[in-house]
Amino acid sequence: MVQIFRDPVQETTEDQGPLAPPAPPAPDPAGPTAAADAATLASLPLVALVLGVAGVVLGVTVIWFFAAIPIGIASVGVGLLARRRTAASDDPRGLARATIGTALGFVAILLGVTGAFFLPRVIDRADRFLASVQQDVNDDVGLVNGGLSRDVNRLDRTLSRDLRRFEAQNRVALNQLEDRTSAALTALEVRLNGDVATTSAALRRDLNQLETRLRQDLRSIEAAMRASDDTLHDTVGGLDARITKVEKQLGL
Repeated sequence: MVQIFRDPVQETTEDQGPLAPPAPPAPDPAGPTAAADAATLASLPLVALVLGVAGVVLGVTVIWFFAAIPIGIASVGVGLLARRRTAASDDPRGLARATIGTALGFVAILLGVTGAFFLPRVIDRADRFLASVQQDVNDDVGLVNGGLSRDVNRLDRTLSRDLRRFEAQNRVALNQLEDRTSAALTALEVRLNGDVATTSAALRRDLNQLETRLRQDLRSIEAAMRASDDTLHDTVGGLDARITKVEKQLGL
């Protein structure tokens, strides 16, 4: 039984003599330098891609288009270097990134050059267009001002003519009203003078008649007062005689 279940490795060892220790792994001839090169090789395509995207984004902007040229040049340089290295290392993903980054770098350079070439012309054309629009507006404003001045002058002349006509009509109407008023006042004065004269004559007659009546009444009253005085004197004399008689009778 022991012989049946013997270890074949042990048998081989027993057949070949004592077992040699395992050989240590062969040292990497590149060492840390190879690892650093591998990391650099993996990051160069990504850097080229990022620079290409950044250059295209800056190239489509109006303000920062000039920065797309150096970034695009850097993207092309890094992309070509990354393509050369990744082509040797057989990395399809890194090669695709490097290719896209290089293409985007060329596009960024093209956008920057196009912006630098066309933007001043576009600005100049826009300035000329705005200047022509401003000139047209100024011409239109001048025409409108001229038309308004003519209309204002025409309106001024029309108003002056109408005012002179209205003033003449008012002057004629005022003269007519003054003449009518003067005639009416003259007629009223004549009538009032006649009425005053008539009233004065009637008042004089009435005053004379009143004076005559008053004088007659005064004479009548005076005569009546005299008669009353005589009667009163006689009455007083009779009373005095009676009193004297009574006193004698009483022995006073």
